[in-house]
Amino acid sequence: MALVKSTNVPKDAVVVDEFEAASYAWDLISEWEPASDTWALRYSIGVLGGLSSVSGMIINNHFRKKLKLGTYGHMSSLIPVSLLPGIFTALFHRHSVSTHMLLMKAETCPLCYELRSGAIQLAIGIAYPMVLAPTSALMYANRYNTYRLPNLTSKPLELLKFVYKLSKPLSATLVFCSTAHVVASAVLTHYEMKNHLTVRRKMLDIEAKFDAERNRK
Repeated sequence: MALVKSTNVPKDAVVVDEFEAASYAWDLISEWEPASDTWALRYSIGVLGGLSSVSGMIINNHFRKKLKLGTYGHMSSLIPVSLLPGIFTALFHRHSVSTHMLLMKAETCPLCYELRSGAIQLAIGIAYPMVLAPTSALMYANRYNTYRLPNLTSKPLELLKFVYKLSKPLSATLVFCSTAHVVASAVLTHYEMKNHLTVRRKMLDIEAKFDAERNRK
Protein backbone atom coordinates (compact mmCIF):
# COMPACT_ATOMS: atom_id res chain seq x y z
CA MET A 1 0.00 0.00 0.00
CA ALA A 2 1.48 3.34 -1.05
CA LEU A 3 0.72 6.50 0.90
CA VAL A 4 -0.99 9.30 -1.00
CA LYS A 5 -2.14 12.75 0.11
CA SER A 6 -5.77 13.23 1.07
CA THR A 7 -6.52 15.26 -2.05
CA ASN A 8 -5.63 12.26 -4.25
CA VAL A 9 -7.29 9.41 -2.34
CA PRO A 10 -8.85 6.69 -4.57
CA LYS A 11 -12.36 5.43 -3.81
CA ASP A 12 -11.18 2.10 -2.38
CA ALA A 13 -8.38 3.63 -0.26
CA VAL A 14 -7.96 3.09 3.48
CA VAL A 15 -8.07 6.46 5.25
CA VAL A 16 -5.64 6.83 8.18
CA ASP A 17 -4.66 9.74 10.39
CA GLU A 18 -1.18 11.28 10.44
CA PHE A 19 0.10 9.20 13.36
CA GLU A 20 -1.02 5.94 11.76
CA ALA A 21 0.45 6.99 8.42
CA ALA A 22 3.80 7.81 10.07
CA SER A 23 3.85 4.48 11.93
CA TYR A 24 3.05 2.61 8.72
CA ALA A 25 5.74 4.48 6.78
CA TRP A 26 8.45 3.79 9.36
CA ASP A 27 7.43 0.13 9.68
CA LEU A 28 7.69 -0.15 5.91
CA ILE A 29 11.17 1.44 5.91
CA SER A 30 12.47 -0.78 8.74
CA GLU A 31 11.24 -3.98 7.04
CA TRP A 32 12.03 -3.03 3.44
CA GLU A 33 14.22 -5.37 1.43
CA PRO A 34 16.81 -4.84 0.14
CA ALA A 35 18.06 -2.68 3.02
CA SER A 36 20.32 -0.82 0.58
CA ASP A 37 17.21 0.96 -0.72
CA THR A 38 16.58 2.54 2.70
CA TRP A 39 20.00 2.80 4.36
CA ALA A 40 19.90 6.60 4.72
CA LEU A 41 16.40 6.63 6.21
CA ARG A 42 17.42 3.91 8.66
CA TYR A 43 20.78 5.22 9.83
CA SER A 44 20.99 8.98 9.18
CA ILE A 45 19.15 9.80 12.41
CA GLY A 46 21.71 7.92 14.50
CA VAL A 47 24.69 9.34 12.61
CA LEU A 48 23.50 12.95 12.91
CA GLY A 49 22.59 12.46 16.57
CA GLY A 50 26.03 11.00 17.22
CA LEU A 51 27.65 13.96 15.48
CA SER A 52 25.82 16.36 17.81
CA SER A 53 26.95 14.35 20.83
CA VAL A 54 30.57 14.45 19.69
CA SER A 55 30.57 18.21 19.08
CA GLY A 56 28.87 18.73 22.45
CA MET A 57 31.58 16.64 24.11
CA ILE A 58 34.35 18.63 22.39
CA ILE A 59 32.84 21.95 23.47
CA ASN A 60 32.23 20.72 27.02
CA ASN A 61 35.80 19.39 27.39
CA HIS A 62 37.25 22.68 26.13
CA PHE A 63 35.59 24.80 28.81
CA ARG A 64 36.22 22.24 31.55
CA LYS A 65 39.94 22.14 30.73
CA LYS A 66 40.17 25.93 30.58
CA LEU A 67 38.62 26.19 34.05
CA LYS A 68 40.70 23.28 35.43
CA LEU A 69 37.70 21.31 36.59
CA GLY A 70 39.29 17.87 36.39
CA THR A 71 36.63 15.33 37.35
CA TYR A 72 34.41 17.81 39.23
CA GLY A 73 30.87 17.56 37.88
CA HIS A 74 32.04 15.58 34.86
CA MET A 75 29.02 13.31 34.43
CA SER A 76 26.46 15.95 35.43
CA SER A 77 27.79 18.25 32.70
CA LEU A 78 28.34 15.49 30.12
CA ILE A 79 24.69 14.40 30.10
CA PRO A 80 23.05 17.76 29.25
CA VAL A 81 25.86 19.08 27.03
CA SER A 82 26.69 15.92 25.07
CA LEU A 83 24.07 13.20 25.50
CA LEU A 84 20.94 15.35 25.25
CA PRO A 85 22.00 17.14 22.02
CA GLY A 86 22.37 13.73 20.39
CA ILE A 87 18.92 12.64 21.51
CA PHE A 88 17.27 15.95 20.58
CA THR A 89 18.95 15.99 17.16
CA ALA A 90 17.70 12.49 16.38
CA LEU A 91 14.16 13.31 17.53
CA PHE A 92 13.94 16.63 15.67
CA HIS A 93 15.44 15.22 12.47
CA ARG A 94 13.12 12.22 12.49
CA HIS A 95 10.03 14.37 13.10
CA SER A 96 10.82 17.52 11.12
CA VAL A 97 12.75 16.07 8.19
CA SER A 98 12.40 12.31 7.69
CA THR A 99 8.74 11.93 8.67
CA HIS A 100 7.75 15.06 6.73
CA MET A 101 9.51 13.56 3.74
CA LEU A 102 7.81 10.16 4.06
CA LEU A 103 4.34 11.66 4.55
CA MET A 104 4.79 14.20 1.76
CA LYS A 105 3.39 16.85 4.11
CA ALA A 106 4.66 19.57 1.79
CA GLU A 107 5.84 19.43 -1.78
CA THR A 108 9.21 20.65 -0.61
CA CYS A 109 12.36 20.61 -2.72
CA PRO A 110 15.28 18.46 -1.52
CA LEU A 111 17.29 21.62 -0.85
CA CYS A 112 14.64 22.82 1.63
CA TYR A 113 14.92 19.58 3.59
CA GLU A 114 18.71 19.86 3.55
CA LEU A 115 18.55 23.42 4.88
CA ARG A 116 16.12 22.37 7.61
CA SER A 117 18.37 19.48 8.59
CA GLY A 118 21.43 21.75 8.66
CA ALA A 119 19.61 24.27 10.85
CA ILE A 120 18.71 21.52 13.33
CA GLN A 121 22.34 20.38 13.44
CA LEU A 122 23.74 23.87 14.03
CA ALA A 123 21.11 24.81 16.61
CA ILE A 124 21.30 21.63 18.70
CA GLY A 125 24.81 20.40 17.93
CA ILE A 126 26.66 23.75 18.15
CA ALA A 127 24.58 26.63 19.57
CA TYR A 128 22.99 24.68 22.44
CA PRO A 129 26.31 23.29 23.78
CA MET A 130 27.96 26.70 23.33
CA VAL A 131 25.40 28.16 25.73
CA LEU A 132 25.22 25.31 28.22
CA ALA A 133 28.88 24.21 28.38
CA PRO A 134 30.37 27.53 29.61
CA THR A 135 27.40 28.02 31.94
CA SER A 136 27.90 24.66 33.66
CA ALA A 137 31.70 25.03 33.67
CA LEU A 138 31.48 28.45 35.33
CA MET A 139 29.04 27.12 37.88
CA TYR A 140 31.34 24.25 38.88
CA ALA A 141 34.47 26.42 38.81
CA ASN A 142 32.76 28.84 41.17
CA ARG A 143 31.54 26.05 43.44
CA TYR A 144 34.87 24.21 43.70
CA ASN A 145 37.17 27.27 43.39
CA THR A 146 39.22 25.75 40.57
CA TYR A 147 39.71 29.06 38.74
CA ARG A 148 39.62 32.71 39.68
CA LEU A 149 36.44 34.10 38.11
CA PRO A 150 34.90 37.56 37.76
CA ASN A 151 31.96 38.12 40.07
CA LEU A 152 29.12 36.13 38.53
CA THR A 153 26.38 38.50 39.69
CA SER A 154 27.74 42.03 40.12
CA LYS A 155 29.94 42.22 37.01
CA PRO A 156 28.04 40.60 34.12
CA LEU A 157 29.95 42.53 31.44
CA GLU A 158 33.30 41.32 32.73
CA LEU A 159 31.89 37.82 32.87
CA LEU A 160 30.84 37.99 29.21
CA LYS A 161 34.32 39.22 28.24
CA PHE A 162 35.80 36.36 30.23
CA VAL A 163 33.61 33.78 28.47
CA TYR A 164 34.55 35.30 25.10
CA LYS A 165 38.23 35.00 26.02
CA LEU A 166 37.71 31.34 26.92
CA SER A 167 35.80 30.70 23.69
CA LYS A 168 38.25 32.35 21.29
CA PRO A 169 40.73 29.41 21.09
CA LEU A 170 37.77 27.20 20.15
CA SER A 171 36.96 29.21 17.00
CA ALA A 172 38.76 26.97 14.50
CA THR A 173 37.26 23.86 16.06
CA LEU A 174 33.78 25.39 15.91
CA VAL A 175 34.22 26.21 12.23
CA PHE A 176 35.32 22.63 11.54
CA CYS A 177 32.45 21.14 13.58
CA SER A 178 29.89 23.45 11.97
CA THR A 179 31.14 22.52 8.50
CA ALA A 180 30.98 18.83 9.38
CA HIS A 181 27.40 19.24 10.61
CA VAL A 182 26.26 21.08 7.50
CA VAL A 183 27.97 18.72 5.05
CA ALA A 184 26.86 15.54 6.83
CA SER A 185 23.26 16.72 7.18
CA ALA A 186 23.08 17.83 3.54
CA VAL A 187 24.55 14.58 2.18
CA LEU A 188 22.50 12.26 4.39
CA THR A 189 19.26 14.19 3.84
CA HIS A 190 19.89 14.09 0.09
CA TYR A 191 20.19 10.30 0.25
CA GLU A 192 17.13 10.07 2.49
CA MET A 193 15.16 11.78 -0.27
CA LYS A 194 16.62 9.38 -2.84
CA ASN A 195 15.66 6.43 -0.62
CA HIS A 196 12.14 7.76 -0.24
CA LEU A 197 11.70 8.20 -3.98
CA THR A 198 13.11 4.72 -4.65
CA VAL A 199 10.71 3.06 -2.21
CA ARG A 200 7.77 5.10 -3.48
CA ARG A 201 8.53 4.23 -7.11
CA LYS A 202 8.84 0.52 -6.32
CA MET A 203 5.61 0.56 -4.28
CA LEU A 204 3.73 2.19 -7.14
CA ASP A 205 5.19 -0.35 -9.59
CA ILE A 206 4.05 -3.22 -7.35
CA GLU A 207 0.55 -1.76 -7.07
CA ALA A 208 0.37 -1.19 -10.83
CA LYS A 209 1.29 -4.83 -11.49
CA PHE A 210 -1.24 -6.00 -8.89
CA ASP A 211 -4.00 -3.87 -10.44
CA ALA A 212 -3.11 -5.13 -13.93
CA GLU A 213 -3.33 -8.76 -12.80
CA ARG A 214 -6.62 -8.11 -11.00
CA ASN A 215 -8.12 -6.49 -14.10
CA ARG A 216 -7.23 -9.54 -16.21
CA LYS A 217 -9.29 -11.81 -13.98
